[in-house]
Parts: sequence; structure tokens; C-alpha cells
Amino acid sequence: MNIKIVSAIGGDTLDMNIDKTINIQALKEKITEIKRIPIHIYVLAYHGSEITDTTTTLEKLGVIENDKIYLIMRTEGG
Repeated sequence: MNIKIVSAIGGDTLDMNIDKTINIQALKEKITEIKRIPIHIYVLAYHGSEITDTTTTLEKLGVIENDKIYLIMRTEGG
């Protein structure tokens, strides 16, 4: 399925064709490979909530074709 990874700052979009059974950890690894952003400095959000369970799959989250997942950079010091 096609999904869009949207940078919360700047709005850059990464189109990905990915299996709906992929878990969030594997998705983050693919994003890191493509965008060269270390996993530990960003979080992913879907429908306004941070995705905290990296073992869950896109399918279990309810992600469908052409949905957007937001990439949010962590800030140092809170």
C-alpha cells in the first residue's frame, strides 16, 4: 500500500509503497535508511497521536491506502 510520511516541520513528503503488515520499528528503519535521520531523534504520529508501540503494524493501527504518517523531530531538553 502507498503511504505518505510527512515531516511536521517543512512539510516534506516521502511517498512509500509498503506492506500493511510491517511493524513501526521496521518502518522507522526504512525511513532512517532513506532520509538518513537517526531513529532516536524523531517520532511518528498517526491521527494526532504519537505511535509509541513499535511492535504494532500499520494494519493494526488502521492505516489505509494514501494515509499520512507524520514525522516529528524530538527537541533537546524538552
